[in-house]
Amino acid sequence: MIPSNTICVSEEGPANALALNKDATQVVIAGRNVFKVFSIEENDFTEVCNLRVGKNLNLNFSSIDVAWSTIEENTLATAATNGAVVVWNLGRSGRSKQEHVFSDHKRTVNKVSFHLTEPALLISGSQDGMMKCFDLRMKEVARTFISNTESIRDVQFSPHQAHTFAAVSENGNVQLWDVRRHERCLQQFTAHSGPVFACDWHSEMPWLATASRDKTIKVWDIHAKPNLEHTIYTIASVGHVKWRPQKKYQVASCALVLDCAVHVWDVRRPHVPLATFAEHRDVTTAIAWQNDPNTFLSTSRDCSLYRHRFSEAAHPVLWANPHGVCVSARGDVTHAAPDCPLPALHTNPASDRYVPGLGRKQPTAGSLRPQAQAALERLFPGGAASVLTRYSGEGRPPCCVVACAKEYKMRGLPTHELAEHNAKVARAYNRHMVGHVWEVVRCVYGRPPPREPPEREPPPPPPAHTNSNAVEEEPLEEVEQWAETQFHNSGVLGMPTLSIYIPPHKYKIRHDEGSGWVSAASAHYVDVETADWTLPEEAFPLRAPPPAHQPSILDTTHGRAAAGGASPGGSSSPGSGSSGSNGSACTAPPNLEQTSSAYPGAATLCRAQPEEGESGPLWVVHEALRPHVEPAPLLALALRHHADLGDVQTAALVMIVLHEHRSDLFPYIDEGLQEHWLLGYIEFLQKHKLWNVATEVVRCAWLSSVWSLSQQSSSVTVCCGRCGRRARPRAMCDRCLPHPDLCAVCRQVVRGLYAWCQGCSHGGHLEHMRQWMEKHQLCPAGCGHHCQLG
Repeated sequence: MIPSNTICVSEEGPANALALNKDATQVVIAGRNVFKVFSIEENDFTEVCNLRVGKNLNLNFSSIDVAWSTIEENTLATAATNGAVVVWNLGRSGRSKQEHVFSDHKRTVNKVSFHLTEPALLISGSQDGMMKCFDLRMKEVARTFISNTESIRDVQFSPHQAHTFAAVSENGNVQLWDVRRHERCLQQFTAHSGPVFACDWHSEMPWLATASRDKTIKVWDIHAKPNLEHTIYTIASVGHVKWRPQKKYQVASCALVLDCAVHVWDVRRPHVPLATFAEHRDVTTAIAWQNDPNTFLSTSRDCSLYRHRFSEAAHPVLWANPHGVCVSARGDVTHAAPDCPLPALHTNPASDRYVPGLGRKQPTAGSLRPQAQAALERLFPGGAASVLTRYSGEGRPPCCVVACAKEYKMRGLPTHELAEHNAKVARAYNRHMVGHVWEVVRCVYGRPPPREPPEREPPPPPPAHTNSNAVEEEPLEEVEQWAETQFHNSGVLGMPTLSIYIPPHKYKIRHDEGSGWVSAASAHYVDVETADWTLPEEAFPLRAPPPAHQPSILDTTHGRAAAGGASPGGSSSPGSGSSGSNGSACTAPPNLEQTSSAYPGAATLCRAQPEEGESGPLWVVHEALRPHVEPAPLLALALRHHADLGDVQTAALVMIVLHEHRSDLFPYIDEGLQEHWLLGYIEFLQKHKLWNVATEVVRCAWLSSVWSLSQQSSSVTVCCGRCGRRARPRAMCDRCLPHPDLCAVCRQVVRGLYAWCQGCSHGGHLEHMRQWMEKHQLCPAGCGHHCQLG
């Protein structure tokens, strides 16, 4: 939405540049396919002249830059893509306004600029690395300046020194030239790390603003030696920069790519713009302030020309969060809060809009009233000052990762013992998920000694029953381990059951019965004396005779059962309390035949071999072996999961502890990821000054790229404590050597023997330093270094 006080006009094509006349009442826009002059009215643009007319529309009409003389009302100059500099005269009669063409450059001309006080001087900068000063009266080149650099992107005459102009190039250098001397530049310095695209002189201060591809705007003090005063950080490469009139610390900029908005910055608060104008839908190509600091014009690749008023600006600082919190790796918390927070400003409620995701209303263009906007400009620089508060982690328990790193073991024991130790360490610091991973490693790759089953106390023998008609119980016989859970004949419906032990206080019996080992059928309060055990013949349909006897599993594993065992399938006879003479006594198992083992993991079912014409029950002998599960892909997936969560310690140490089993994970974890885990863990240890543990990790590494770190020599760079310049090992600083050395203890000039610390470069009299180091550990100069006197 275009604000009400912003006017625009559509063009035939995108414009590359614009320029205002000296009264700021007319504007000229120039591009490859457009070249027009507009009159700036109160609420509209009015076309005055179209300079792209005639029969021969050659490359001289394809312009990259345009300049309007600050003295002559009708004189224009354009920089063409074919290397020509064209001068135009708007007062010339006829349709064609072309005055003269200078074809002295061999490549494209990037910039043209008129002298501020001499109307006949015009300077140009080209991609051929040369700058040419044209005399419009003589219509010839007055001087040629060779920069010995790459392409010249911008040239601007200084408003403070009439004969000085600045030139910026694509190699990041800034040159200051005297227009009267073309042999060599006055000064040259590197301003940016990338190409410099634009520059602009401050109207009041000897400041030069430069814009570069490195996403910064720098302000240089050119009064004597170039000195960097301010740096503004943007989000994209900066293509143009213009100081705001009558505002000492404010500058406007537009991006070369990505960002379509025009931003106005206060150099005292370089990280957030003071105002933003986002009317353009494509990258802004040029900006120019009118004589009024509250109005400027801009053109863009979206084929539009806008006039912006500062009252319609959006202010990002109004919805930016002024507080910041950061947590260090050591557990310290730092809180930054504004020293002078902005007061509540009066906004227009109708101009606020709710932005999903931000959770609050975002001010839009024109949201501030004039009084509030003036207050914002006044208080904006002071809002950059912040109070930094640090909450130390001392007194709290140490970081569990660091504590585990100190106690973990990586070698010297088998894999399962190392994993068991590391699991205990992880659980001690409440890292249960990590401890579980170590337990899995211990179970999968370890070979612990087999554990013997606990000894069980034999149950008390069952007492003899006084009732002659009751079920007779026999003592248990010592048989193999499987005999403890085998069935006995109970006599209830001829079904097998167990002999169970019932405590006296759990089972209420008659006065003629005793407690202890009884039949399971008796525990169901069955009166075996009066019960009618006669059953019809059709209760149990006759089964087909069993097939020929096949060797059972028990025959091959435990051997044949002892002879004399009762058949478990005997039918009950009337008038008896048991299905057989053995009652519920525990006997050896019968001969079993395997009946079902159709699928892996299922129980093996066996059927007893009864007598001819009788049926036998099914018996569960053992559980078949489960299918083998490959643990390597599952463990690799677990290590990747921990690494994705930031726990590179577990991923790296498990790989180290596996030793000879490490190769099982190689098909699932590539070598690059292994190296990333190891180097990340080593960097973490070195960050926490665990040098010995980091060295141990390097020693246990199996990758040559990591193991070779231990073969490299450690280098320590020594810097001078005075100037900070890098010094040679075991030598004094060459820059500070001519100056007299003062003793850090007595502050007097040292004459005679001189002792100094190679760590901080401070020193003094030998005796004074010895006396100081006997009582203190820190440097006497107050730098905080722990000096050691050899």
